[in-house]
Amino acid sequence: MIHLRHLLAAGLKPALTLALLPFLILSGCQKAPDAPRQKAAQATPTPKPEPQAHVFVDEALLAKPYAIIGGAVQNVGKERLEKLSVQVELRRRADSGVETREIKVEPADLEPGQQGKFTLKVLSEEWSGSRVVGLKSGARAGEVAFRSLPGAKRPPEKIKDNVIIVKTPSKKKSGGDDFINTPDTPYSVP
Repeated sequence: MIHLRHLLAAGLKPALTLALLPFLILSGCQKAPDAPRQKAAQATPTPKPEPQAHVFVDEALLAKPYAIIGGAVQNVGKERLEKLSVQVELRRRADSGVETREIKVEPADLEPGQQGKFTLKVLSEEWSGSRVVGLKSGARAGEVAFRSLPGAKRPPEKIKDNVIIVKTPSKKKSGGDDFINTPDTPYSVP
């Protein structure tokens, strides 16, 4: 690095020295690139594991005062899945807080290609929504990679046949006329 006093000793004019001074200061302030940051930027993201199960989430059924949350789990892997349970996150109506519940799959052990079902009954006035957040295998003591897919649609709600038809007597005499106030039958409006 060239020092300022060497430039002055070399007989350069002060104007030239002042012009070079900012470049010399800036070149000394530059940092060497941060090696860990470069490695982190160049690191490839780890690929997601291949799903070993599909979780079909049904639309919630309403059976007042309850909501029934459920669906099916299908083993799409090559290994047997044992002691399966689905983790469902419920959202409270009152404070929008969340709570996670674990629901056992029936049957709990699934061979490749087999399906099992899960259901949870909750009070609909306490909970506003739900979603599947995990699939656990008790035999592996860990989570199973899964893909969440839409399940069965909610059937249309039936309207009860408690319709009451009220007949009111007509004030009009059936004389064939559609008008109440005619020149032949004058009618005064109170």
